Amino acid sequence: MNIRAIADRIGMDYEGVMEDFCGDVSIVREKLLSFAGSDVSSSIDTCIADNDYAGARKLAHTLRKNAEKLGIKALAERAGRIEEVSEEKIAGDWQETKELYLSIINAIKGASE
Repeated sequence: MNIRAIADRIGMDYEGVMEDFCGDVSIVREKLLSFAGSDVSSSIDTCIADNDYAGARKLAHTLRKNAEKLGIKALAERAGRIEEVSEEKIAGDWQETKELYLSIINAIKGASE
């Protein structure tokens, strides 16, 4: 997996992330694969379907923090919005965020094959 190439595809701050992980490409690769292997999407979908907005916000918080650690700013910002919006807006905001999230996951998985 070419980390720099995937960084461009997913909007990752390559330089910042490499600095945070002391230039260790293997750790960044491991973190990206772990991120891609998580199933936050279906968990948030379930929370929203069950009207568990506190659970959806908690998962969005986790998604935001993980995206921040990987320097994926656009995803972190969108996930952060879910933490703050009213219950009526969570489902709509999640759909927009989910599209971005899934495109990032698919890009990471595609680069690791």
